[in-house]
Amino acid sequence: MPETQWSGWASQAPEWLPPPGPLVIVGPHPDDETLGAGGLIFTCSHRDIKVTVISITDGEAACPEVPMLEAVRRRELVGAMRALGLAQTDIFRLGMPDGALANREVELTKALAKCMPDGATIVAPFEYDGHPDHEAAGRACRTAARIRGLRIVRYPIWGWERSPSQLVMEPAPVRFVLGSRAQQAKLNAVSQFRSQIEPRPGGAIVPAHMLEYFSRPYEVFLL
Repeated sequence: MPETQWSGWASQAPEWLPPPGPLVIVGPHPDDETLGAGGLIFTCSHRDIKVTVISITDGEAACPEVPMLEAVRRRELVGAMRALGLAQTDIFRLGMPDGALANREVELTKALAKCMPDGATIVAPFEYDGHPDHEAAGRACRTAARIRGLRIVRYPIWGWERSPSQLVMEPAPVRFVLGSRAQQAKLNAVSQFRSQIEPRPGGAIVPAHMLEYFSRPYEVFLL
């Protein structure tokens, strides 16, 4: 659905601030954490809030024509996190296979529950996002949060494009408002993912019109 149709719904969501404590941003593939929560990462990292990014896969299946894509996307992730104020040591890779998370959901849930710090808020993919890896990761995060007694919020990525009914029916969308520095830092971070946003055979993985969802002066989360 075009951003012009989403903007009225999204802009009416109440403002939200993360609760005290560390934040753990979970990305199924490198770039999801940046698209969904890059402004939140920047803002919190510059307020001395502990932010950790868990990258579940290396996104190696996205572009079969690109040799050693997993290494490319790992480098892109490091560059993006640097633009947002995080160091490479703030990134925790699980190294699970891209495209196969639904088959490894129990293992993923255990891994997530084990590595979450006490008192953390988990920022997770939307479990109805319209992408099987995102949905499996979202379900695993929700189960891990329940096991550990942690708070969780979720971010849509492909849901803006593919799953409007599930998003509209969400009872508690909220907005995290971005300052101008956070907005610019997020744009700089997104630009690091050249393998995903630049033209390729069949078109960019994340086409230009989708980037409009992630260029807002706020980020939408689902409680």
